[in-house]
Amino acid sequence: MSREMITTTRTVKARTGSSILLAVLAAFATTVGICGAANATGQQPQVTYQLSGSSPVADYISYQTDTGLTGQTQQANVPLPWQTQFTVTGSKVFVLSAQSPGSITCAILLDGKVVSQATANGAPARTVCTN
Repeated sequence: MSREMITTTRTVKARTGSSILLAVLAAFATTVGICGAANATGQQPQVTYQLSGSSPVADYISYQTDTGLTGQTQQANVPLPWQTQFTVTGSKVFVLSAQSPGSITCAILLDGKVVSQATANGAPARTVCTN
Protein backbone atom coordinates (compact mmCIF):
# COMPACT_ATOMS: atom_id res chain seq x y z
CA MET A 1 0.00 0.00 0.00
CA SER A 2 1.45 3.37 -0.97
CA ARG A 3 2.10 6.13 1.55
CA GLU A 4 -0.44 8.35 -0.25
CA MET A 5 -3.14 5.67 0.04
CA ILE A 6 -2.46 5.18 3.78
CA THR A 7 -2.74 8.94 4.40
CA THR A 8 -6.05 9.09 2.51
CA THR A 9 -7.44 6.16 4.52
CA ARG A 10 -6.47 7.81 7.81
CA THR A 11 -8.07 11.10 6.73
CA VAL A 12 -11.34 9.36 5.83
CA LYS A 13 -11.42 7.49 9.15
CA ALA A 14 -10.76 10.71 11.08
CA ARG A 15 -13.55 12.52 9.23
CA THR A 16 -15.98 9.65 9.87
CA GLY A 17 -15.30 9.65 13.61
CA SER A 18 -15.56 13.43 13.72
CA SER A 19 -18.90 13.32 11.88
CA ILE A 20 -20.40 10.90 14.39
CA LEU A 21 -19.03 12.83 17.35
CA LEU A 22 -20.43 16.08 15.92
CA ALA A 23 -23.85 14.47 15.40
CA VAL A 24 -23.89 13.14 18.96
CA LEU A 25 -22.86 16.49 20.44
CA ALA A 26 -25.43 18.38 18.37
CA ALA A 27 -28.18 15.96 19.39
CA PHE A 28 -27.12 16.23 23.02
CA ALA A 29 -27.14 20.03 22.94
CA THR A 30 -30.61 20.21 21.40
CA THR A 31 -32.25 17.72 23.75
CA VAL A 32 -30.96 18.70 27.20
CA GLY A 33 -33.73 18.34 29.76
CA ILE A 34 -36.32 16.68 27.49
CA CYS A 35 -36.50 13.49 29.50
CA GLY A 36 -37.38 15.25 32.78
CA ALA A 37 -41.08 14.55 32.13
CA ALA A 38 -40.45 10.80 32.14
CA ASN A 39 -39.30 11.07 35.73
CA ALA A 40 -42.12 13.40 36.90
CA THR A 41 -43.97 10.50 38.55
CA GLY A 42 -40.96 9.63 40.71
CA GLN A 43 -40.54 6.23 39.06
CA GLN A 44 -37.18 5.22 37.66
CA PRO A 45 -37.72 4.56 33.94
CA GLN A 46 -36.16 1.61 32.14
CA VAL A 47 -34.30 2.69 28.99
CA THR A 48 -33.57 0.34 26.10
CA TYR A 49 -31.29 1.17 23.19
CA GLN A 50 -31.64 -1.01 20.07
CA LEU A 51 -29.75 -1.28 16.79
CA SER A 52 -30.47 -3.42 13.74
CA GLY A 53 -29.29 -3.31 10.16
CA SER A 54 -28.60 -5.02 6.88
CA SER A 55 -24.98 -5.67 7.88
CA PRO A 56 -24.16 -8.29 10.53
CA VAL A 57 -21.86 -5.77 12.29
CA ALA A 58 -22.00 -2.06 13.13
CA ASP A 59 -18.65 -0.39 12.51
CA TYR A 60 -19.07 1.99 15.43
CA ILE A 61 -21.66 2.82 18.11
CA SER A 62 -21.79 5.50 20.78
CA TYR A 63 -24.40 5.91 23.48
CA GLN A 64 -25.19 7.93 26.60
CA THR A 65 -26.12 6.24 29.89
CA ASP A 66 -26.22 7.42 33.47
CA THR A 67 -23.45 5.08 34.62
CA GLY A 68 -19.76 5.77 34.99
CA LEU A 69 -17.97 9.08 35.22
CA THR A 70 -19.03 10.45 31.82
CA GLY A 71 -21.88 8.12 30.97
CA GLN A 72 -20.60 7.96 27.37
CA THR A 73 -19.74 4.57 25.85
CA GLN A 74 -18.18 3.82 22.44
CA GLN A 75 -17.75 0.41 20.85
CA ALA A 76 -16.42 -0.83 17.51
CA ASN A 77 -17.37 -3.89 15.44
CA VAL A 78 -20.61 -4.56 17.32
CA PRO A 79 -22.67 -7.60 16.21
CA LEU A 80 -26.21 -6.72 15.05
CA PRO A 81 -28.92 -6.83 16.22
CA TRP A 82 -27.74 -5.18 19.47
CA GLN A 83 -29.44 -3.79 22.54
CA THR A 84 -28.66 -2.61 26.04
CA GLN A 85 -30.88 -1.63 28.98
CA PHE A 86 -30.42 0.50 32.06
CA THR A 87 -32.50 2.19 34.74
CA VAL A 88 -32.44 5.97 34.91
CA THR A 89 -32.03 7.96 38.12
CA GLY A 90 -33.00 11.62 37.74
CA SER A 91 -33.42 13.54 34.49
CA LYS A 92 -31.20 12.30 31.68
CA VAL A 93 -30.65 12.84 28.00
CA PHE A 94 -30.56 9.73 25.85
CA VAL A 95 -28.37 9.58 22.74
CA LEU A 96 -27.56 6.57 20.55
CA SER A 97 -25.56 6.86 17.33
CA ALA A 98 -24.21 4.21 14.99
CA GLN A 99 -22.40 3.70 11.71
CA SER A 100 -22.60 0.66 9.48
CA PRO A 101 -22.44 -0.31 5.82
CA GLY A 102 -25.84 -0.70 4.16
CA SER A 103 -28.79 0.33 6.31
CA ILE A 104 -28.94 0.78 10.08
CA THR A 105 -31.84 1.56 12.42
CA CYS A 106 -31.62 2.86 15.97
CA ALA A 107 -34.38 3.05 18.55
CA ILE A 108 -34.73 4.37 22.09
CA LEU A 109 -37.47 2.90 24.27
CA LEU A 110 -38.64 4.28 27.63
CA ASP A 111 -40.46 1.68 29.70
CA GLY A 112 -41.01 -0.37 26.53
CA LYS A 113 -42.43 2.48 24.41
CA VAL A 114 -40.50 3.77 21.39
CA VAL A 115 -39.67 7.45 21.94
CA SER A 116 -37.11 7.85 19.13
CA GLN A 117 -36.34 5.87 15.99
CA ALA A 118 -34.26 6.59 12.89
CA THR A 119 -32.97 4.68 9.87
CA ALA A 120 -30.09 5.57 7.56
CA ASN A 121 -28.80 4.06 4.33
CA GLY A 122 -25.41 4.51 2.74
CA ALA A 123 -21.84 3.47 2.54
CA PRO A 124 -21.42 4.06 5.40
CA ALA A 125 -24.85 4.74 6.91
CA ARG A 126 -24.91 6.95 10.02
CA THR A 127 -27.91 7.25 12.29
CA VAL A 128 -28.67 9.10 15.53
CA CYS A 129 -31.56 8.71 17.98
CA THR A 130 -32.12 11.18 20.82
CA ASN A 131 -34.63 11.83 23.57
